[in-house]
Amino acid sequence: MRMNIWTLFFVFFALCLQSCGHKEKEEQLALREQQIAKKEQTLMQWEQQLTVMEKELQQKKKKQQEDSTAITDSLQAQAVTGKWVVKMRCTEASCSGSAIGDSKTETWEVAYDKGIIVNAFTGNELSRIYNGSFSQNRLEAVNGQPGAESVMRVMLELKGNKMEGMREVERTDCKIRYALTAERQK
Repeated sequence: MRMNIWTLFFVFFALCLQSCGHKEKEEQLALREQQIAKKEQTLMQWEQQLTVMEKELQQKKKKQQEDSTAITDSLQAQAVTGKWVVKMRCTEASCSGSAIGDSKTETWEVAYDKGIIVNAFTGNELSRIYNGSFSQNRLEAVNGQPGAESVMRVMLELKGNKMEGMREVERTDCKIRYALTAERQK
């Protein structure tokens, strides 16, 4: 019986030692889980920072391209910026008050600011403003909005120190077309 008591005692003692090891292992496992969670959180923060930095980089790249395009457009537009004497001769008229052969002369000040701006003067008085673009030696500009009572379109082609083209005036019920020639003001 003494041997059974000692055997039971050793078995009990061995079980106690084993259960102590379980607690230590559980604590180590919990500690590792916490460390992994912290690392995951740090990685997520880095990922968010990288995403923000990537978006900023893309925005900078886009802005540089826009600036580069604006500079290129501005340099191209220099060919037409300045003062021009514009002579117009009516070639088609279905509106009352206009006749084929009518002519007039205006002074145009052409400038570039994110697009072509043409200030048209009759004498010293500003009569209208056109907005448009210039590319491949073609100036195209409009005064008025589509659907408005009157819309004027100008299409000119740069040929050396002159521009030639046409101006169309569209009203709700009629149209007038002019042949244009423009020379730099001296």
